[in-house]
Amino acid sequence: MSLTRFIKDLLRKPESIPTPGAIFYNATVAKVLRKPETKIANDIVARMKKGTVLDIGSGTGYLVVKIARRAPSLRVCGIDLSTQMVKIARSHARGIDNAQFVFGNAAKLPFRDKSIDLVVSTGASHHWKTPRLVFDECHRVLKTDGEAWIYDGCPEVFSNPASRRRLNKEYGFLIGRLGYRVSTLHGFTKEEYQTVIMHMLEQTAFKGNYQMALTDIWMKITLRKPG
Repeated sequence: MSLTRFIKDLLRKPESIPTPGAIFYNATVAKVLRKPETKIANDIVARMKKGTVLDIGSGTGYLVVKIARRAPSLRVCGIDLSTQMVKIARSHARGIDNAQFVFGNAAKLPFRDKSIDLVVSTGASHHWKTPRLVFDECHRVLKTDGEAWIYDGCPEVFSNPASRRRLNKEYGFLIGRLGYRVSTLHGFTKEEYQTVIMHMLEQTAFKGNYQMALTDIWMKITLRKPG
């Protein structure tokens, strides 16, 4: 696929989820993703003892709340382009002092330069209209030696029977059996990650400082901001 066609396909997808979709997401998709996102939360809490974590495309807030509850010394912030998602997330975080949610665009993050220790994003990057700008914004707000962990769908995770059986056993029918189709519609193929996404990253401030790996139900892109 050419980069031009790839970007045009991205532009056809809605960047924010409207109110009815946010309510449906909270009732269904958010619950399905809780176990995989719990693993990510565990990795973050094990890595960080203090600092600030930013979740881009935080949705209804499960990941932010999970991290904040388990690590009171961390400041955890979620940002989303859907006002309804932010509203729902704030209700979930009520009473948790170190968790907050803001409305905003990932391509223009409302945070100071070098103010974030770790950026995380799950299942959102395929919605970004201007991914290069988002990557550069991640670089801008990250502190020196900080990282961004970008997780999104990749159908190859579900491409062999052994993986499907493992995921079906661990996560249930919806992920184990439907994951391939869902990640095809909401993510990128391994080839796209290794060609157009990689080419795009080479045009950002993260040039040469990233890696990609299939992990659990995701493709994980790790972006580093070296000193």
